[in-house]
Amino acid sequence: MKEIKIKGSMIYILPVIHALQGEEKKVKDAFEKIKPDCVAIAIPPEDLEIIGRVDGEEVEMSLQHQYYLLHLSTYGKISLPPRDITLAHEMAVEKNIPLKAIDVDDMEYAELLTQHVSLISLIRHSRKIKKLGKRKFKAKNAEEFVMEWEKEVNSIKDFREMEDKREEKMVDNLIKLCEEYRKILAIFPLEKYEKIVSRLERYKK
Repeated sequence: MKEIKIKGSMIYILPVIHALQGEEKKVKDAFEKIKPDCVAIAIPPEDLEIIGRVDGEEVEMSLQHQYYLLHLSTYGKISLPPRDITLAHEMAVEKNIPLKAIDVDDMEYAELLTQHVSLISLIRHSRKIKKLGKRKFKAKNAEEFVMEWEKEVNSIKDFREMEDKREEKMVDNLIKLCEEYRKILAIFPLEKYEKIVSRLERYKK
């Protein structure tokens, strides 16, 4: 977990593998150690709105995410909805701490897709996802797998550029929280951890 001071506030960046059972312990330990006054999660606002009412319900997901979870399940048990996220929600509610979604919303994502991804790239990406569903990954553990998966799904330039813009937005949203909160626990997917830390380091004071 990386600690970065920005605008007089301390941001604690916690990397997790969403949906992998056991990752929720990292969230619990971070809560107890940091005692944050705000929690930021790299998920869309729409996902945050339904966190408290999805337990026991069927979770809709894209084909890409289905394949991702299928491969991830070879490295450990899967929890749906992701227990790391639902626990963050439960602890925030229990301790009366604001919980903020800092990823782009569905409309912003659609705009990024339109602005940065051509039809040809979209078709190529769709074909790649189907191939990844059948692929045998070389990763020896879950950590290696999520990094390998991230590299593959963003190997097409247009999608890589779109993800860059999305990460910029997440960092911007996180920095804005520093104007209001002094200790922020920021939960990010492991595969984006290093890139997010690198972006935040530019604002460090």
